[in-house]
Amino acid sequence: MAFELTKSAPEDGEKKPKRSPLAGLFGISGRAPEEPELPAMDVAAGLDRALRRTSGPAAPEKKPGSLTANNIRDALGSIESSLFAIDRVREIIEQAYEVALSANDTQEAGARALLAESFDELRLSINSIVEAIDERAAVLVGKNQRQIDVKLGGKAHYSVSPCRLDASAKGLNINPPRDAFSTFDEIAAALEELDAALQKADRAANAYCRDAQFLIAKLQDQADAA
Repeated sequence: MAFELTKSAPEDGEKKPKRSPLAGLFGISGRAPEEPELPAMDVAAGLDRALRRTSGPAAPEKKPGSLTANNIRDALGSIESSLFAIDRVREIIEQAYEVALSANDTQEAGARALLAESFDELRLSINSIVEAIDERAAVLVGKNQRQIDVKLGGKAHYSVSPCRLDASAKGLNINPPRDAFSTFDEIAAALEELDAALQKADRAANAYCRDAQFLIAKLQDQADAA
């Protein structure tokens, strides 16, 4: 989804349709378009149901199959928490975009400077969200993220790649408005950065949905073989 500089802010009472990064876990196509329109779906609840459905007995079993299932559940827990974090970050990006659009429509430099302050507060709130996420999500989308290698039994394993989601250059690369939106070129650059950030967040969410779909299927195979 690409934003346009000529887009106007929504009128009172009119809500912009929202595309959720939590959509697409079940029935996702392996060859989906690069920029799919994602329907709203409570994937976190579906993932939770899948985890409970395949959790088996409460008492741990010291069997290779049980260890594999636990590895998969741990990875799914990280994916679920990461999807929640991505959803919150996307909301902030969309709010920052609306602020930048308002600045783009404002001729008075002082008013643009006030909007620049609001923009930077939203930008910094992205960092606050990433710093406050739990350990499971931090593994994938935090500042010190790492790849998760899920052992599937024997020599087989599955890797879940990290995606840093703070506002830094190594993350979403959203820069502060250093000139307080004094020029429209600076506003245009900010809009482009937000567009790229949103696309990166969507790609991460889609990838994690595919990872979850694959791992849930493996978890179900484990339950069926038990």
